[in-house]
Amino acid sequence: MISNVKQQIKDLNAELKRVDWPSKQKVLSATWAVLIVSALSGGYLFAADWVISAAMRLILPH
Repeated sequence: MISNVKQQIKDLNAELKRVDWPSKQKVLSATWAVLIVSALSGGYLFAADWVISAAMRLILPH
């Protein structure tokens, strides 16, 4: 069993050496894109919820 674990660790290290890691600039660019899209999506959902809630308050009595 220990030999299996050792072999898996060796395989993992070999695989990690073949990975094409992105540059720092690509990571930062993708991070900013995710943050901006998340903020825009959150703003849109907030506005849509607010409009629907306001419409429902007008239609339905308390």
